Amino acid sequence: MPKNPVVAAVLNFFFFGGGTLYVGKRKLVGALITVGGTIAQGAEIYTSPPMKNLIPTVWPFLIGGLVILKIGLAIDGYNEAKAANG
Repeated sequence: MPKNPVVAAVLNFFFFGGGTLYVGKRKLVGALITVGGTIAQGAEIYTSPPMKNLIPTVWPFLIGGLVILKIGLAIDGYNEAKAANG
């Protein structure tokens, strides 16, 4: 069944590794990225309120790094879905 590259990209952007799981080629990698990314993002959300004094110095780097990572995963998911479709 053909996989939609845009769906794979969106899933990978919003859910670490979700698009990889959707395409179904690298299932273990997709599962590990999804679990690891969810844990990391949960820890970030959980620890952010007590660290308000660090937000001006650290937060832009954390958010910027996550956005770059998510864009990279979205591109990978898009390309993986296109390759899977032939």
